[in-house]
Amino acid sequence: MSFLATSRKMLPTLRHDYIRRQRTMRRLTNVCLVAILSVVAAYVITRQPDVPFSVRRGGQPAKSSGPSPAIAPSLPRVPSADTSAGYNIRGGPYTVAEVPDIVLHDTKRDKDLHVRAFYPEHSGKYPVIVFSHGAGGSQTCCDALTRHWAGYGYVTFQPTHDDSARQRRATGSDDAGFMQAVREALKNPALWESRPLDISFVLDSLPDLEKRVPQLVGKLDVEHVGVGGHSMGSYTSEAIAGAAVDLPGRPATNLADPRAKAILCLSPQGPGQFGLTDHSFDRVSLPYLGITGTLDSLGPIASPAWHKIPFDRSQPGDKYEVLIKGANHMSFITAQTLLPGRAAQAQSMLDYTNSAALAFWDAYLKNESAAKRYLQSDALATSSQGAAKVDRR
Repeated sequence: MSFLATSRKMLPTLRHDYIRRQRTMRRLTNVCLVAILSVVAAYVITRQPDVPFSVRRGGQPAKSSGPSPAIAPSLPRVPSADTSAGYNIRGGPYTVAEVPDIVLHDTKRDKDLHVRAFYPEHSGKYPVIVFSHGAGGSQTCCDALTRHWAGYGYVTFQPTHDDSARQRRATGSDDAGFMQAVREALKNPALWESRPLDISFVLDSLPDLEKRVPQLVGKLDVEHVGVGGHSMGSYTSEAIAGAAVDLPGRPATNLADPRAKAILCLSPQGPGQFGLTDHSFDRVSLPYLGITGTLDSLGPIASPAWHKIPFDRSQPGDKYEVLIKGANHMSFITAQTLLPGRAAQAQSMLDYTNSAALAFWDAYLKNESAAKRYLQSDALATSSQGAAKVDRR
């Protein structure tokens, strides 16, 4: 047999081996990517110091060089928006103080709920934002967002849910790791119900919080409340907005809280998990902002298109969806990265998130027309050079 004939005979086998090697390399790449994201997530969302009830005073977000000067009494409560490089991505004008750990007791559920708070020290009444962490997360996972919002005139509360690393350690869990928490959360209907109830309980407790934390007296504008979250915290926010949840023996359960006026979802959760179905979002009508990324695919059914389903299937009107090129599951809450060469890109993705989120809160909790115009324009796409795209309906 000639060399040419032998080569032709072997060609199908060589092609099959090549395709098989390519598939194997893709699988290994995906496994490595998920592992890297898991390591980053485990570090970011579980780093929470055990601190007693106290008040901490700080200035601006960590990227600022130092604390802010005291606010002069004549400073207007709502500063003019800076949209030159985004929407108010620089540190806000208000000095921010922190209450690291407030323990609230829910007598109906016989449960203690730990809550963290940021608030402006300047006197005045401020809208309230309750932010829910992801599965296995902590109160501190989203400081880059919640502290930033407080610097622009919001009081933020971050509850610690039952699935958090802190709570799992406190109850003696043998495995308090991030991925184990996620796996358990996906098959725990009791948690699907308790998380939205935690948010409602924080809202129930606002009068008590003013009594217990003197620095909050007169600061809580309970008529303008926003609820947001990341990952499973997005599910929690969707449920608060009225997304129907299938619980054992209780299909299409309504866990909505009418006190919420606007909903922010970072890595929104679509149907197929946490009791969400294809029709869960049919009656969601609140103003809604979802933010996802082209690499936001952590989990077996997650994809950018899946994360977009709550936006697509909710009631039209005041709905926004941001897609950030290159953003992964953690890009919306931290600029930390294991790749030093990507540090600037990671910070930019967090800035795009903060730009859209703060404009959304300003538009729907403060009724600022400039913020709504920003959301309805191409300003974010322009300032990000096309890296962040906004859809509306």
